[in-house]
Amino acid sequence: MKQNILLFFLCCFCFCNRVDAQSDFRIMTSIESLKNRMKEESDTLTNIESRFTQTKRLRLLSEKIVSTGVFSYQKPDKVSLDYLSPMKYRMVINGNTIKIDADGKTNTFDTGSNRLMAQMSALISACMTGNLERLTSDYELTYKENDTRYWIAISPQGSAKTYMKCIDIFLDKKDFSVRQLKITEPSDDYTEYVFNGQKKNITFPNAKFAVK
Repeated sequence: MKQNILLFFLCCFCFCNRVDAQSDFRIMTSIESLKNRMKEESDTLTNIESRFTQTKRLRLLSEKIVSTGVFSYQKPDKVSLDYLSPMKYRMVINGNTIKIDADGKTNTFDTGSNRLMAQMSALISACMTGNLERLTSDYELTYKENDTRYWIAISPQGSAKTYMKCIDIFLDKKDFSVRQLKITEPSDDYTEYVFNGQKKNITFPNAKFAVK
């Protein structure tokens, strides 16, 4: 069952092919200033809510799968994914606990005893807040930019390399919000998320991240 939850992580957040088609990106030379700015933005952030469009490609399917929903994050370790179409589906991460609601059934799991799943949870939080300092030596980061966006490419180096090939984060230069999040599996299957309508530091209902 834990293996199934890990696969769910990968299905929810995934692309790679390294986006080389975006040739206007160039290697950054002032990485430290970017890291400092990202930390400043992260320090002022308590939560995020954003609409998303997910496009998933599987080699076994002739058509891409498109879904829409709402992503929510609350510091330090609460995440909610509410899929609205084509079907309703919900996943909540609250600390070491994951709750999944689907087809009228609820399942709850503990990630505390599984290091890799705990890494995935931390990775999601780090990616969505831009607080990449949370990432350990298990990941190698490459920084690029163009006139409007920063592109941070994350390559797993540890055990997570078995389950994912790479992660690409695209930040808006104006407000450092995450506009795209892409992860690729070793098979080159991918899921691409495009975020819009982002709101920061809002009030969530108490039940938003409930796992019991």
